Amino acid sequence: MKTLLTLLTASALATIAAAQGSPTIALSVKPERDLLLAGPRDAIIQIELLAKDSDQKRTIPINLAVVLDRSGSMAGAKLEKAKQAAGVALDQLGRSDIFSVIIYDDEVEVLIPPQKVEDKEDLKRQINRIKDGGSTALYAGVEKGAAQLRKYFDSENVNRMILLSDGIANVGPSSPSQLAKLGKELRQEGMGVSTIGLGDDYNEDLMTALAEASHGNYYYVKDAEKLPGIFTEELGTVKSVVARNVKVIITLPKGVKPRGILGEEDIAFNGQTVTIPLSEFYGSQTRRFLLSCEAPDISDAEIALAQVEVSYEDSANGEAVRENKTATAKQNSDVRLVEASVKADVAANTAITRNRLAKEQAVKLADAGKSKDAADVLLRQAAANAALPAAAKSQLLKEEDSELRGKAEELKSAGSLSKTSRKEFQYQNYQDKNQKR
Repeated sequence: MKTLLTLLTASALATIAAAQGSPTIALSVKPERDLLLAGPRDAIIQIELLAKDSDQKRTIPINLAVVLDRSGSMAGAKLEKAKQAAGVALDQLGRSDIFSVIIYDDEVEVLIPPQKVEDKEDLKRQINRIKDGGSTALYAGVEKGAAQLRKYFDSENVNRMILLSDGIANVGPSSPSQLAKLGKELRQEGMGVSTIGLGDDYNEDLMTALAEASHGNYYYVKDAEKLPGIFTEELGTVKSVVARNVKVIITLPKGVKPRGILGEEDIAFNGQTVTIPLSEFYGSQTRRFLLSCEAPDISDAEIALAQVEVSYEDSANGEAVRENKTATAKQNSDVRLVEASVKADVAANTAITRNRLAKEQAVKLADAGKSKDAADVLLRQAAANAALPAAAKSQLLKEEDSELRGKAEELKSAGSLSKTSRKEFQYQNYQDKNQKR
């Protein structure tokens, strides 16, 4: 008996150790260089969170509101595929999930009030009766969708809205800042909005702003035929929640000056600390942040550059998890050793982020009619990439370089970016920022 108990105890301890060795979210913190030159120096620290694969059967109910544009521009194949896509979303829900459909043109209508998914065929028949209408009251559609989510809202569930539009919001509030404000308010309530822009005539700035502010996803769909697949992808993501209430806290030691989070203007330090709320995390999801700071003169001693803490609630067992890691560096006067200490993946990710910032600046300049200046921004960034260490030149970076030069040529020859090019830039920027490429 004693031997059996010993074996059982050993087995239990091994199981606990294995679980501890494989956290739901793995935290990685590392500087771009292990060595810094003498004197105060700028440093980049990569903070990366990687969620494990979702191998658990889904237990968290989904409260889903589908908000469909039925304005006149959606007539024909677009609306038919949108209805099919809504049916695809419905097929992925279970009897404990909540489903509602809101349709909008110049007015907003609750087609299917929020209810448990019991008779899918009847719900599909209601969806298939949608007809195209007039203008585009997008803001009101989102507000109405949020109102339906609130009726069955539960902070322990996934509360998500999927918004589809193919046109410019022309009824009610319609600026990206107004939609971003609404998205932030919904996020604070515990709701996320994933946006799908269809074709080349919608406002990509607005759709991106709403998705990012609410911690949802954004999709650019040029071909309506792909809509059902996008809905499948979105629901597959939502169904694989592995962590809730994810939060990152970065603290810099005294003497280390914060510059900010590269490419994240909305994330601001309060003194030496910044907190980044991330809401839910899905299976295999990655989030990466590049901390920019100035390290003091540290002689030959090792110095802590930043302490990073991640905290979250494990969806599998409801337990609160907390992990801390610290980034350190040493000073060295040998330039060759300093350059050799560069971590290729951090350097490449930093370059890709700088590409994104260059593309964002180029879009603003092009919008202002300054196409030559926009082209120059892209070409300067391509030149900066060319000067990177060979190890940092990933395949993705090479592809981006080619695109930077191609879009610069388009700006010079055409004097502007086409609707398609602008949306491609915006979508790539969103994907790069959220590590989806």
